[in-house]
Amino acid sequence: MNISLLRTRIAIALFLWIGLGSWTYAQSEKGILWKISGEDLKEPSYLLGTYHLLTDKFVNELPEVKKAFSKTKGVVVEMVIDSSKLGAMTMMAIMPGKKISEMISAEDFKLISAELERTIEVSLSAMDQLKPISVMVFLTLAYAQEQNAEVLKKYPGVPMDAHLAALGKKEQKQITQLETMEEQMALLYNQFPLEEQARQLVAFIKQKDLMIQSQATLLNHYLSKDLKSLYEFSESMPKDFGDSDFLLKDRNEKWVQVIPELMRKQSQFIAVGALHLPGPDGVISLLQKQGYTVKPVTK
Repeated sequence: MNISLLRTRIAIALFLWIGLGSWTYAQSEKGILWKISGEDLKEPSYLLGTYHLLTDKFVNELPEVKKAFSKTKGVVVEMVIDSSKLGAMTMMAIMPGKKISEMISAEDFKLISAELERTIEVSLSAMDQLKPISVMVFLTLAYAQEQNAEVLKKYPGVPMDAHLAALGKKEQKQITQLETMEEQMALLYNQFPLEEQARQLVAFIKQKDLMIQSQATLLNHYLSKDLKSLYEFSESMPKDFGDSDFLLKDRNEKWVQVIPELMRKQSQFIAVGALHLPGPDGVISLLQKQGYTVKPVTK
């Protein structure tokens, strides 16, 4: 695979996989934008759940988001992509001295290769030395783009997270990233041993019909601003891909140790993957447990 194409796909898929890779119990109130007030805050802050394949054009259709953004002095995002580091980050996707073909059966290798050729026109042989999780990431991205083509076609442009960070910088707001690129890449590529990644890849491909359909369902619930339905849908999904606490619960707990101090200093517009918001271990509940009032914002 062309190395520059690999870098681009990793940058896009990183947000999709880590930000929307798993989800938990959801609040019953609908909303992707939430106002945070009370406790020790001089001014309210705002929390936006994002979908990383939607763009600045989508954000511009949400007047409540634009209004909230204009009121805040700082912008908080999961990560700011540094293009100068993409080469080094790409190397984390490679496993020198090992091959996927050595870790799975010939039959499974053929099955995965056929699906890669169908979706991104690349055989598994060309990706044999990539960590197995990379293949799952590429397929997840391909399924999201395939299933949601009509919706995504309406919203060309800059991914909404990157847009909000760039707009904040342009307006001279203070930009804070909750994680570095290195931290997110380590989460993606090093959480599970390679053999376990290979097992998960085979399980993923054998349930590909469900994985494909899940991408359309996920976006539909997001566009409906329906966290409850996201939860109910997630509960119906198979649990074949290992403990996912590292994707959401652990990161949420880490983030809410940082976010309150940022809000105390000045009002913040916080934009993170939508599935970080709901649930008893979600950012909304964790902030409420600290005494903050967190309510959905409507037009």
